[in-house]
Amino acid sequence: MQSQEPQNAVSQGSDSGAKSLRQMLVVRIAFLLSLALLPIGLVAMGQSWRALQITNENLEASIHGRTSALVEPERRALLTKLGTASALADTLGAADLSVDDCTAVMQRVSENNPRLAFAGLLEPGSISVCNSMGRRFDFLPDQRSKELFSRPEPYITFNPQGSASELPVIIVAYPTFAQDETLKGFVTISFETEQLLQSDSPIAKSGEVALVTFNKFGDTLSSYTPDGPIEDYLPEGLAFDGFVNQEDSFFTATARSGETRLISVVPILPGEVYALGSWGRAALQRTSAPWFAVSTLLFPFLMWLVGIVVAVVSLNRLVLRHISDLGRRMRRFATYRDVETSEKIDDAPSEIQTINETFEGMADQLLRDEADLENALFEREVLLKEVHHRVKNNLQLISSIINMQVRQVASPEAVAALRQFQDRVTSLASVHRALYQEPSLTHIRFDVLLSDLVAQVNAVAASNEKPVEIALDLDPVTLLPDQTSPLAMVTTEALSNAFKYGGPGRDGVFLLKVHLKEMREGGDTSVRLTIENSVDPEALKPPGTGLGKRLILAFASQLGGELTQIDERDRHGLTITFDYQPFSPD
Repeated sequence: MQSQEPQNAVSQGSDSGAKSLRQMLVVRIAFLLSLALLPIGLVAMGQSWRALQITNENLEASIHGRTSALVEPERRALLTKLGTASALADTLGAADLSVDDCTAVMQRVSENNPRLAFAGLLEPGSISVCNSMGRRFDFLPDQRSKELFSRPEPYITFNPQGSASELPVIIVAYPTFAQDETLKGFVTISFETEQLLQSDSPIAKSGEVALVTFNKFGDTLSSYTPDGPIEDYLPEGLAFDGFVNQEDSFFTATARSGETRLISVVPILPGEVYALGSWGRAALQRTSAPWFAVSTLLFPFLMWLVGIVVAVVSLNRLVLRHISDLGRRMRRFATYRDVETSEKIDDAPSEIQTINETFEGMADQLLRDEADLENALFEREVLLKEVHHRVKNNLQLISSIINMQVRQVASPEAVAALRQFQDRVTSLASVHRALYQEPSLTHIRFDVLLSDLVAQVNAVAASNEKPVEIALDLDPVTLLPDQTSPLAMVTTEALSNAFKYGGPGRDGVFLLKVHLKEMREGGDTSVRLTIENSVDPEALKPPGTGLGKRLILAFASQLGGELTQIDERDRHGLTITFDYQPFSPD
């Protein structure tokens, strides 16, 4: 039994170590991501992409080759006619033939070429006397013919109704020069157009291609379509002259009919004549194997997809669901201060279990610290409120003693002095009463306190049988105790002076205005207190001791405010403006 116990302990230790290793997040993610075979997938994708590129290159070469093969008869015909025109131009330039001899040459050329509709010399002025018809032609000059005579060069064009033959013809013109390098004109050969494709050919029966040939000016020479005009097989707004002097062009575009077409442009006579083939999707399907493109691209994609799915499922299973649950419990703790135990954490990796244990320990410690802090804060608030309450009671006791002393004094001057002193003590008592009544010990609503002070002073002064009309305009202003006490003393002194020296104004009304305003300018906040009373302009101002004024100046200096006295014939008062002092824990 004793020998088996160490073996069981070793076995349990090994099992515990293996389980801990299996639960490590790094080990699990490394194992599952290895299933994605990302490197092989990238290599396969690169090879597939290269194979598709080669397929597209072969498709382009095939379409170009088929387009060139379809217009090969047209190319040979144009080369033959261009060679004939070049030979006639050299002949007429080397020999000074008469009109009859020139006409005879043209007629022999026409007889040897049955497809020729016209052969002749087009002289400057767009006239032809030497031609295979044996008569004079006056052609209507146009802007292009004028440009060609000014800059002579070979050209090929199409005329739907030839001026001489009155047939649709392709015109080949070659300039001829005299021995002195002067331009004699253009040797012009026109021949009847033929269909680019025979209707009984296999490619025509398939209906998959439309052909058009055009010259260097972008003019159409000939065309073939399975059905309808050639424009239905071309992209909207396609300009032929944009392909002149370029190599083979190949692109996919949407034709005016809405069908997607393969466009191939190849030169027939480079710099002179070009052919455009518009091929349908059948050409693409026969030229490339769809299954090859799909399979080559789909296999790497499936490999990548499997890897992503495995990675996402594993991350969600091993990490995300545990982190989401931990986050939910953290939010619950932040909102309700409730530490909830998770039943899923036992299946989480060891790293997340460690984070969960740290969170639960931290939450428990935080709850204990908050409870201790709240107890200490509550005790402090109770103590401070008790202090303010006792100070208020003591000040009220002093006020009561002063009131008893007033009853024993017969001198009016002494009574007035004691009343002023009593008002100042009452003002301080009001501040302390506001402090222990406020929920917060650091802020006092001074507008509320100011209303109480006005009511107290007014109640004391009501015995003077001078009815007062009080106008209050108070913004909600919250101040710190350090600013509340001196401002309350300023208010008490100002109100005492107002009731002492004030009186009915010109309108017979004793008016007292008390304004409290909070002003913001930029990022600074200031407070302005204005106390203003009416005075009888005919009455003489009674002399005073000046103590109230000195106290007001002292308290205004303590506030760091700007004091302005109002001393006019019918009104007296003051305005004090000071910066708002924000709360600072220091």
